Amino acid sequence: MTETIADGTSDSIVEIEREYGLSHGDFRRIFPRVEPDAEQIAERNFRLLHVDGRGLDIELSPEHVRQLASLKISFIEIRFRFAGWDARQRAEFFEKFDRSFQKGGG
Repeated sequence: MTETIADGTSDSIVEIEREYGLSHGDFRRIFPRVEPDAEQIAERNFRLLHVDGRGLDIELSPEHVRQLASLKISFIEIRFRFAGWDARQRAEFFEKFDRSFQKGGG
């Protein structure tokens, strides 16, 4: 995970990049349940604008495949670009986002 903070003001832009074991299809199917007001603005780009002025741009990397013996697992890097979000709001977003994309297991 990488994080870049443009400045320390409330209008700051924070970029966070994370890797997820997802395909583009997984993301497109699940993300609207997380943020119904987000719109897809390009093949791998999404945008969410809140009425309070906060914005979130999401960019998906090309799909990659990790192979472990005969098992193939799709994964993508997702870049989140938060504008006007404080640390608490970002933490709440990721709590909901991560829970929504969590896959079953033991």
